[in-house]
Amino acid sequence: MMGIRRLIGCGADRASRSPGKLLLLAGAAAGAVGLGVVAWASGGQPAGAAPAAVVASRPAARGPEATARLLFGGDVMLGRGVATAVAADRGGLFAGIRLEVSAADVAVANLESPLTSRPHAPASGPHALEASQASARLLAVAGFDALGIANNHAGDAGPGTVADTVRALSAAGLVAVGGGPPATPRVVEVRGLRVALLAFDATGQGPPGVARWNEAQARRAVTRARSAADIVAVGIHGGAEYVAATDPYLLRLGRLLASWGADVVWGQGPHVVQPVLVLDPDGDGRPTVVATSLGNFVFDQHQPGTRRGAIVEVLVAADGVRALRIGSVHAAAPVRFLGWRPPGAGAVALRDGWWTLARRVTASATRRPGSLESFRGDVVDAALGDPDGDGRADVVVAFRRPFSETTVNVLVPRRQLVDLRGRTAHLGLYRPRDLRPRWVAGTLFRPVAAVAPCDGALAVAYSALDDPRAAATGAWRWRGFGFVALPDLPGSGVPACVDVDGDGRLDPVVLERRSR
Repeated sequence: MMGIRRLIGCGADRASRSPGKLLLLAGAAAGAVGLGVVAWASGGQPAGAAPAAVVASRPAARGPEATARLLFGGDVMLGRGVATAVAADRGGLFAGIRLEVSAADVAVANLESPLTSRPHAPASGPHALEASQASARLLAVAGFDALGIANNHAGDAGPGTVADTVRALSAAGLVAVGGGPPATPRVVEVRGLRVALLAFDATGQGPPGVARWNEAQARRAVTRARSAADIVAVGIHGGAEYVAATDPYLLRLGRLLASWGADVVWGQGPHVVQPVLVLDPDGDGRPTVVATSLGNFVFDQHQPGTRRGAIVEVLVAADGVRALRIGSVHAAAPVRFLGWRPPGAGAVALRDGWWTLARRVTASATRRPGSLESFRGDVVDAALGDPDGDGRADVVVAFRRPFSETTVNVLVPRRQLVDLRGRTAHLGLYRPRDLRPRWVAGTLFRPVAAVAPCDGALAVAYSALDDPRAAATGAWRWRGFGFVALPDLPGSGVPACVDVDGDGRLDPVVLERRSR
């Protein structure tokens, strides 16, 4: 998990503090549980493969932009064996993932079980997935805002089933997506953005009352949604079941939807997780996140791969998707969130962890200080900025100096702290006019090779003690007494700063990441 902390340095000095205090705490080096699902696709790129950035001079300060976080999940089935688990522990079904779902501004999944009191219709097949209408409340408490109902099981209890489900969702304060005419998107407004939600059944077995896939109708619906909203998200239900490779049919539909203006395509139906891609079919710089299958969110299946699902969270603004992250889910009752996947080639550190950049970004040029001839130590890198967020400029210096024994560093084997020239690695913040120290870290376990000061944070590249090449990258956030670091990202990269989340403050980013 991204929130686990570890010590990355031995002590830190603030001007008003005593040397040697253990103040430099940081996130764990261990990454979150990965899904192993990102792969290349013709005409697209995996969610982790952000293009290289353009570095330009720092843009003028601007006010906050409207941004929102949208979360998408796979198949939700509340009947059958899941209903039995709920009866035993009604409050426990989504307790293990409620925090992640409810933290999003809009959370959506596909409702695979009709909510009705009608008996299962034998003509609908042997799989009776119906759940009680009261189950809608479970989804609301979990943090969901909308549920797609355009799928092949929506009418399994016969005529009237779709209407029952829509009523049950509405009574719980939830939006039903994909019911009724396909040309009618459901538009929700959140944080100043208008988000249009559409959903289509592409199995060919969807009942009357849900939006069935028809290319001409779908194109008109997406085009209409594009003109009426800032963000367009489309659900597609279909594809070959239990196949973990990208479904070619759903990918073709995803490409079409992207070319018509969809920002997100979230697929369900195969019941196993497939790769998440970022496409830009018309090359206009506005990406489309395409997940052909997020697998199950909660189900009672036991086939290989069906008990592990995925969620995709995207950060959006009026100009489209800016960043995304993929999470892993234990998809059997009770549902558990297993962690966020480490980010891809271009990464941004937002308030709650690493995200993958979805598009090309323009980084702020790193400002360099004047002469540091009077600085006591061997300067490795230096830059100007406000990494502690107090409104004052600091000179941030990564440096080496001769080893000096303290009550703290003597507890660590010397070979882990001292290079071949007898020096230890440090980083400090200094007053620009006279280089008076404002905060200085004790000995670092991971020497800093390059630094970019952002607003209340640092983007850094790490090296080995006796190899100056970047071996990993990371981000540090100021926490009032010192910095807390996010998990290290393996491989080389360029630390930089960009306002990705639109709050008017520069966020730490790592560009052009490479594995060594």
